[in-house]
Amino acid sequence: MAARAQLNAFRALPRFRPPGPAFDARRALRGKRIFEIPITSEVPFVADVEMGMKQAVEQVGAELVVFPNQGEPPQWAQGIRTAISRNADAIVLLAQDPKLVGPQIKQAKKAGIPVIVLRATGEEESCPLRTTCIPGPFERAGRLEADFVAADGGGAAQVLVVTSNDAPSTGPLVRGLRDEFSKRCPDCKLRFVNVPIAAWATKLRTEVQSGLLREPRTDYVVPIYDSMSQFAVPAIVASHRDVKISTFNGTPFVLRMIQDKDVVAMDVGEDLAWVGWASMDQAFRTIAHERPVRSENTPLRVFDDGNVDEAGRPPRFDRGYGDAYVDGYRKLWGLTGNP
Repeated sequence: MAARAQLNAFRALPRFRPPGPAFDARRALRGKRIFEIPITSEVPFVADVEMGMKQAVEQVGAELVVFPNQGEPPQWAQGIRTAISRNADAIVLLAQDPKLVGPQIKQAKKAGIPVIVLRATGEEESCPLRTTCIPGPFERAGRLEADFVAADGGGAAQVLVVTSNDAPSTGPLVRGLRDEFSKRCPDCKLRFVNVPIAAWATKLRTEVQSGLLREPRTDYVVPIYDSMSQFAVPAIVASHRDVKISTFNGTPFVLRMIQDKDVVAMDVGEDLAWVGWASMDQAFRTIAHERPVRSENTPLRVFDDGNVDEAGRPPRFDRGYGDAYVDGYRKLWGLTGNP
């Protein structure tokens, strides 16, 4: 079956593929200040990516300043203004829609501060607002979410898909998911509900409960980002139904749910430390006046109960993918000897 073959192809340890040429990062970055402003500080995925960022900047003697927020565009705008006032050498926006802070991005550029947009675009999309960007493998992740349902459900399933349309990555992810369902499981029935990121804690459980009541035959829930699972799983458990989750991101607490034989059956994981190092590679190149790379080639890995223990027990944000990226990026940055 094609869907199962796709899943199997992504179960193995990923390899490091250099995104671009090597450069002397330590000489260019020592003492530099990088401001990072996430879409929200209230989801575990963000915290784990930021840990990878901190590991990377320590390699080259730079400083990472994180601007915490609760997912409101005015807070992102304030973060950019703060970065400008503190003479940042670069600003990294993690997963926000940069159009919502367009005037502030212009202010940063006017102040000579480059802006790097992380994970707001898919691999085939252009960078917004003439920024430097780091695309994510979102379309492929959506396809793998669909592949699990198609393979596990025997070609026919009732599926509730939970989206967050305010996240720019949702567009390519849902495109991939829809297209894969149409190819691999045309008899699957899809229903969609949108819950904005800032409302996950207050609305997501209720929306999933309502969705299961409206369609009692639902046997799969696809929260497209796995941090949604902390609210979706209680809704499913309360329904006393045999419903499985297929999701994406590889956040450690969700991988633990797979180990615990919980509702989560498959998670398309990314090494969140690797994502953090990748984002800093693009920031380092920008500060060093190197040519930005088109993609950091961040990999995906499918986790289920057959291989999830490779992520640690309990899972860790930097386990389950090998450590090829550490040596890979250190070589690219001109670093030698022990990390």
